[in-house]
Amino acid sequence: MNQNRLLVIDDEPGIGEFIKEVAEGVGFEARITTTPDDFRRTYRSFSPTAIILDLVMPEADGVELLRYLAEDRCQAQIMVASGVDPRVLATARRIGDAYGLQMSGMLEKPIMVPGLQALLRKTSQIHNSVNEQGLSQAIAERQLVVHFQPKLTFANGAGQTIEAVEALVRWQHPQWGLVMPDKFITLAEQTGLILPLTDLVARMAIEQLAAWEEEGLRLSVAVNLAPQLLNRLELPDRLAELADEHSIDRSRLVMEITESAAMADTGRTMDILARFRIKGMGVSIDDFGTGYSSLVALCRMPFNELKIDKSLVTELHKSEEAKLIVRSIVDLAHNLGLSVCAEGTETADAVDFVRSCGCKSTQGYYISKPLAPDALRAFILSRN
Repeated sequence: MNQNRLLVIDDEPGIGEFIKEVAEGVGFEARITTTPDDFRRTYRSFSPTAIILDLVMPEADGVELLRYLAEDRCQAQIMVASGVDPRVLATARRIGDAYGLQMSGMLEKPIMVPGLQALLRKTSQIHNSVNEQGLSQAIAERQLVVHFQPKLTFANGAGQTIEAVEALVRWQHPQWGLVMPDKFITLAEQTGLILPLTDLVARMAIEQLAAWEEEGLRLSVAVNLAPQLLNRLELPDRLAELADEHSIDRSRLVMEITESAAMADTGRTMDILARFRIKGMGVSIDDFGTGYSSLVALCRMPFNELKIDKSLVTELHKSEEAKLIVRSIVDLAHNLGLSVCAEGTETADAVDFVRSCGCKSTQGYYISKPLAPDALRAFILSRN
């Protein structure tokens, strides 16, 4: 499959064919759709790296599809096209930005070949510019930035507060803007850059905790650990030293590892996780409910939190089976003495349900998308 893949939706087939011909001329593999249903099906199977959306269509407008893509955490470069008022195009782009999508440009109809070629070449360069040398330089020059997604903690009665956040890395590329982690985390894991990357993310998260504390905002932060780091025996010492260096209470640091990673080498994993706990840090098992872990091995691990995977939580509104599984996971966790966080809550009903099951906390787009530090501080002060 071509590295550059363009998905087009336009209810006028002739326009789609025109875009496809131009796109193939600049090195894209292109697919054309004319209806929202066909678009959704092709999007799932084709995994596009770039998308061109027509804003005005009879069955569903482009803004609805932007919302659909945001709900799916789409990481493709997105261009919007239309013959409507340019201000509407600009608004659609701002909507995509607000949803956290990677909006790379606008196309006014009638679409001109030079403008379309230039925009497609730009999206191709963005997609292809992530390489080992560039990522290594980004780590060295601290081009990486950390956004923080709030976790809503359920208090007694009807109380709700933000007491914790999850650190999520982005690459502030000097040419292409904000690059999302799915574009470079796998590269980091494959090239051995995941250790310095994680070290930098942890350092920046701890530095931000210290800055917030000076402003009177006390939070805990979770840092994700890639599977490749679970054989680095020096990691607990490294992160404990970082916390001490900035006078941060170690209990405010939580290490998150996925269920599948935890079970890959249980002996080595137990060693590292136990030392995290001994040094005062928390340990959370992430994406629980998607793997095939041994419950016997799980109960021997020194976790103090279990996070229910979002793939289950997002099904709560339409699946009684998902509700049953979530309740069962919460009961299992409580019987093991673990607190429970539900990931992926996108509606008020989902928040109410996971709270009724006994989850201690939840995070998801209904509460907030990941935010830059200043925006997070303002959000928490308004929310709490």
